[in-house]
Amino acid sequence: MLMTIDNTRTHSPLEQFIDSLADKNLTYYASDLMHLTGCASMDELGVALRRATEVCTCMHIPLRENFKVVFRPQNGEMVQDWRLSPMAYMLLVLNSEAHNDLVAHLQVEMVKRALNQE
Repeated sequence: MLMTIDNTRTHSPLEQFIDSLADKNLTYYASDLMHLTGCASMDELGVALRRATEVCTCMHIPLRENFKVVFRPQNGEMVQDWRLSPMAYMLLVLNSEAHNDLVAHLQVEMVKRALNQE
């Protein structure tokens, strides 16, 4: 699975500084959801990531500040993963398969909280 957010290009020092500030907020890894059994496979995780990025794009939320492709060692190989902001991680969970208890619980909890806010 290979997804690209922006084109490969040389970043100016200012862009690098802005990236480093955004990186501070990227505190989760997408693969963490697999360890919590929120996604059963990398394909399922990829679908949830695509949906989460579509939500951000639709709402004009900068992807660069919420998603970053990284490569991490796993079982002696380098595998693609994503660093995520807390909001991106919650969107990832919400857009995962609802047959999972963790995902279903979060979806119901979000609806309950939204209804109590009205």
